[in-house]
Amino acid sequence: MKISSILIMALAAGALGAQDAPKLDGRIQVFTEMCRPPEIVVAQSGGANVTDEPKTQTGFGVRFLGEFASYPGWYYELGGMFDASSNFTLNGTVAGTSINMTDVKFTHSYWTVGAAYLWKLAGLSLGAHLEGRGEHLDIQGAFMNGGNTIQVDQGTTYLRPWIRGSADYTFSGIGRDQHPFVGIEGGLAVTRTSQTAPPDFSNFDNRNLDALAPRASAAIYAGMRF
Repeated sequence: MKISSILIMALAAGALGAQDAPKLDGRIQVFTEMCRPPEIVVAQSGGANVTDEPKTQTGFGVRFLGEFASYPGWYYELGGMFDASSNFTLNGTVAGTSINMTDVKFTHSYWTVGAAYLWKLAGLSLGAHLEGRGEHLDIQGAFMNGGNTIQVDQGTTYLRPWIRGSADYTFSGIGRDQHPFVGIEGGLAVTRTSQTAPPDFSNFDNRNLDALAPRASAAIYAGMRF
């Protein structure tokens, strides 16, 4: 399912929640997330591994949280992050071989569904979140190894669980039921994929692409409670 579909569902759920269950806590938030894809082996030269990693990435997304009617403090979540991209950085000579990765771009986005529990202390909310993410991973560009230039174009979707911790503060409402809030959060992937061999850039395999998926993230967010 495309991320745009998830975001439309999230906004629709927020509107329905505001209309049908005014006594339940519903939240719509926008967030800015930062992550750094892990280092991977990109080639072997003179019997040694040559490693590189994309630069730090920043992405923007939307998330909706709705409180379950029969379980106060428990929430379901829908949302996703739009494309976050960065290029690799390696450009130099390794064991006499010229390697240039700077024209290779790695792109990461995701949709997510999950559940959370929020502890509410006056205006402060502390949250524990468990979610499933469908992460779309894409690598494109020109990999130059010695005198060879190889075009890279491969994408895949990586399904895996994440855990997040959040803390936010709610300000006085701008209306009877609308209350703005701001917060911070950190996320950690529960599972991860490791390389078994350097990639063949002419046919970049999914295992090496999964190995590039971020393993942790940090974000700031702001939104509205209703």
